[in-house]
Amino acid sequence: MVLRKLTIYGFKSFADKTELQFGTGMTAVIGPNGCGKSNVVDAIRWVFGEQKASMLRSTNMNDVIFSGTQQRQPLNMAEVTLVIENNKGILPVEYNEISITRRIYRSGESEYRLNKVPCRLRDIHNLFLDTGIGSSAYTTIENTMINSILSDKAEERRILFEEAAGIGKYKQRRKDSQRQLEKTRMDLLRINDKVQEADRQVRMLARHVEKAKRYKTYFDDLKALEVGFEYRRYQTISEGMKSRKQRLSELDSRKETLRAAIATAESKMEKMQLAALENEKELEIASRNVSEANEKIISLDRDISVNRERLTNLKQNVSRFEQDVQTFDSQIEENTRFRAQIEKSIIERETQLQKSLERVHGATDELAQFDAQLQIRRQQADQLGRDQIDLINQLGDIRNTLGTLKTNLNNSLELQERGKREIASLETRLDEYQEAVSVCQEQLARVDEENRNLYQNREVLLSRIEVEEERYQKLVEQEKHLEASIASSKSQLKFLAGLESAYEGYESGVKELLTRKMPGIKGIVADLISITDDKVVGLAEKVLGTAIQTVVFESDAQLRDAVEFLKQERLGEACMVSLERLRDLKKNETANNPNGQNLRSLVNTAADCEILADRLLSHIVITDDAGTAMASSRTDTGNQLYISRDGVICRADGTVAAGNPKKEKAGILQRKQQIEKLTSDIERFEKEYIQIVNQKDQCIINRDEAKVALIEVDEKINKGQRQQQEQQTNIKHYENEMQNVMIRIQKLHPELDILKCKISELEEQIALNEAQVSTFQNRRDSIEEQVESSRNEVRAMDEQRRALVEHLKNIELEVHGLKNRITQDKQDIERLTRDVKTLSERKNSKFEDKRKAIDEIAELENAQQLLAVQLEKERERRLELENVRDSIREKYNEKLVEIEDVRKECKIELQELEELSNSSHDFEIKQTRDEQDLRRIREKIWEAYEIDLESPPDNLPVIEIDDAEVIQNISVLKERIKHVGQVNMAALDDYEQENKRLIELTEQRDDLQVAVDELDKAIKKLDKEARTQFLTTFELVQKNFIEMFTTLFEGGEAHLALEENVDPLEAPIHINVRPAGKKMRGVQLLSGGERALTAISLLFSLYLVKPSAYCILDELDAPLDDANIGRFVKVLRKFAEKTQFIVITHRRQTIQAADMLYGVTQQEKGVSTIVSVKFENAELQAA
Repeated sequence: MVLRKLTIYGFKSFADKTELQFGTGMTAVIGPNGCGKSNVVDAIRWVFGEQKASMLRSTNMNDVIFSGTQQRQPLNMAEVTLVIENNKGILPVEYNEISITRRIYRSGESEYRLNKVPCRLRDIHNLFLDTGIGSSAYTTIENTMINSILSDKAEERRILFEEAAGIGKYKQRRKDSQRQLEKTRMDLLRINDKVQEADRQVRMLARHVEKAKRYKTYFDDLKALEVGFEYRRYQTISEGMKSRKQRLSELDSRKETLRAAIATAESKMEKMQLAALENEKELEIASRNVSEANEKIISLDRDISVNRERLTNLKQNVSRFEQDVQTFDSQIEENTRFRAQIEKSIIERETQLQKSLERVHGATDELAQFDAQLQIRRQQADQLGRDQIDLINQLGDIRNTLGTLKTNLNNSLELQERGKREIASLETRLDEYQEAVSVCQEQLARVDEENRNLYQNREVLLSRIEVEEERYQKLVEQEKHLEASIASSKSQLKFLAGLESAYEGYESGVKELLTRKMPGIKGIVADLISITDDKVVGLAEKVLGTAIQTVVFESDAQLRDAVEFLKQERLGEACMVSLERLRDLKKNETANNPNGQNLRSLVNTAADCEILADRLLSHIVITDDAGTAMASSRTDTGNQLYISRDGVICRADGTVAAGNPKKEKAGILQRKQQIEKLTSDIERFEKEYIQIVNQKDQCIINRDEAKVALIEVDEKINKGQRQQQEQQTNIKHYENEMQNVMIRIQKLHPELDILKCKISELEEQIALNEAQVSTFQNRRDSIEEQVESSRNEVRAMDEQRRALVEHLKNIELEVHGLKNRITQDKQDIERLTRDVKTLSERKNSKFEDKRKAIDEIAELENAQQLLAVQLEKERERRLELENVRDSIREKYNEKLVEIEDVRKECKIELQELEELSNSSHDFEIKQTRDEQDLRRIREKIWEAYEIDLESPPDNLPVIEIDDAEVIQNISVLKERIKHVGQVNMAALDDYEQENKRLIELTEQRDDLQVAVDELDKAIKKLDKEARTQFLTTFELVQKNFIEMFTTLFEGGEAHLALEENVDPLEAPIHINVRPAGKKMRGVQLLSGGERALTAISLLFSLYLVKPSAYCILDELDAPLDDANIGRFVKVLRKFAEKTQFIVITHRRQTIQAADMLYGVTQQEKGVSTIVSVKFENAELQAA
């Protein structure tokens, strides 16, 4: 796999689209400083997805877009495309060639494409994962990276080793597994809460199930009695309806006879109407004929007028045609004269054209001779330019050597100064380490105290969680109780509201008045009063009796209409009263009675109904017991009525009513009071239910907050324990560091003496190279003057050539203009010839139009005479048609009189039919009332038990006892059901559902626990595999590093080591080297060249373990001297047999070793361009 092609557009200094082809082996990129060589490396790094602007030597990512120059505008987009050859199948795709494209806009938007298909950055990262290829892999090594690779911070070293070991995918999988493990543990925590709640719910429902079963037994017995009783009533009403249906059939027979007679009369009348309709049609036809005659007369008048106007227009056209013929003759004569003039002009221009062509040939020959001279001068200037480049390259090599010497000198001076500073720093660090040990001991004591407080907080939170869970359980019990209460109340309310809407228990007359909504009805007395004491409702209903159903009207007139309605319809009796009449009566005064409480004082009513309440209730007194009631009635001198709270009624006439007869159901007033109470109870229960739900939610929130706080406390405890270990480790570390510092100070003094000698040698070499630089600069200035003089001469000749070219172009333009003009004249002659022919044709056409107009005038004058005769005939015909129409109209009026006589006979028979229909309607009303009773019975049984009495089931029970005993048994069963209390019938289904849910939740919890265990095992397995693979790779790199180091340094020692007692996957990697003839020391004390060779040794050691397809070296050879660069190039050529190298360099030896050379220049300031040279047999060809 190799990099095949790089296309850059708008990236940094590459304003124009630039393409670089890469081959196998080594490709070198050269050019002066600042020309944009390193931008090629940045482009490759960027296309692989580099996200750090600093790695691209930029402040922000928009800086990579071409920012413009003085001559060019900035671009709005940068794009880089890299084509990779995948012939060995290293990348996990089936394509032999892969292209990666990255594009960025100034708006901040960016795009990625894989084989020209849009993709994500993550797709590109995944494609190159663990392949040693990418923006952060060891495929790109810059000179600046030597310090970072060999620095004390080992993070970047670890990245190289992990990339070589291929454990990136393991670390990514471990990270994904760890995230999944945390998520699964949270799910397990939630599912545990649900399991606990479901278990509590199942235990609670088990208690409700037993109660529901007992309730169901009583309910089934009640159902059997009530259904059988109501079905017997249903059959009795049905038999009465059958006899009434027979009478209705007799009335229907008589009505059919009358309908037949009426139909006969209507048929006769219809025939007469048909005859009249025929006369009407004849009359319509006659009228239409008259209208058509009128329209024809109008049409003839219009035709005569149109012809008259057409004659006038034709005579005008004849005159106009004569004028057009004269105009055409004049135009033909003028075009013939103009054509002769153009033919003369063509002859003159052809002569002038021949002279211009001769001038063109002369100018062309002169330009060819001048181009030959210019080519000779350009070749001479190019040769001087190539000589100048060779001299510049030689001067660059000397300067590079001088720069290296100065760098080495600066490094040595810096090392000398650094050694002095280090000694002072080490002495300061001794004091700091002693102080740090004291601080760590203080922090260790503080962390111990914080941990003790955290353990106390943990106990408090555990207690809080337990309290909230107990409170939640109590609220769940209250919630279930309220749900049962609401369901029971709504069921009772629905039943009572059904009875009320069907007017169950009302007198038949009262029911009919309310059902038909007679005008002026305010309601019955029970609707208009409200008793404030629930215990008195039954007493009030007992003492008022049927008066509770008294229908209240607004006025006497409305009351009289209701009386007449009940008498005529025979719908039963009803007690009625009007407020108008009550207002005329004297108001009853409500006096306080010392023996009891006046019933009127316990009743509320509307203002306009107070007179009604006074009349009905002001004379009724409620006593505490029967004895008081009887005693008070004997001594009462008025008309008071006394009733005790146990139901004994005592009147002023001495009569006493006592006892408590069994009732099947509550009275009307009690039912209304129950409806109001149930409505109020439901509203109150629902409010309490909402409060309970809110309290439950708050409990859950409080519990979850406590659990979250508990997790945080546990994390803090773990953190505190880690801090304890960390402080203890720090104390041990500082003590070890103090010992190392003292050893280091003892080693530094001999090293400073060696550096002093090395500095003297470097200063002598620098003086020698500076003298060489001065000599080459003088030679460069001389040749630059020659190059500039030659270029000026070429530019002057270019100006002369442009003048010659311009002169030639002017002559050619003159020739071209003459040719165009001659062509245009010839086209004008052809056009004039066509115009003359067209004018002649149009002249002949006008002669023909004139002749046709004269003929049409003669035809129109004849037509006018014929139209006048036809108009007179049509006027005579219209008079005849009007006489026929008047005769038909007289016959039509006679038919209408006969039809009216038959209609009067039919009306008498219809009146008789209406009387019979009214009688039938009376029977139908009674049938309807019975049907309503049947429907109410059916609806009652359906609503209560969902049984249809119209089609009863086969197992319907037969009731053989009398109605009184049935009613008593029903009452007993209802009482038993009442004693059972509120029952949640849904508990039977809820128990099954909740028990099933508990089993499912338990299974889910077990599955999640298994998943947690498996994820733990997977993470441990991944750690083990990654650790094994990393250690194996590390050992191989260690072996290769020793071999490569000794090769590049021609001896010496090298060693890689992992920090002890630390996980290998996290342990820092230390490098210890000793060049030949020197002591073993750290990489920080190496010279610039030694550091570069050490970094190169490490890089090539990684390649030997996991060879990369390509490698980019950005001025890595800059710090190397001539001796070291030879060994570097030798190793580089060896690796180039298997690895593709792209090298940014200034060094001649490296350039000579390259297979392909790209030169980067800036012919236009600020814009980089590429010049490529391919080498044969790896030899540099001089220009």
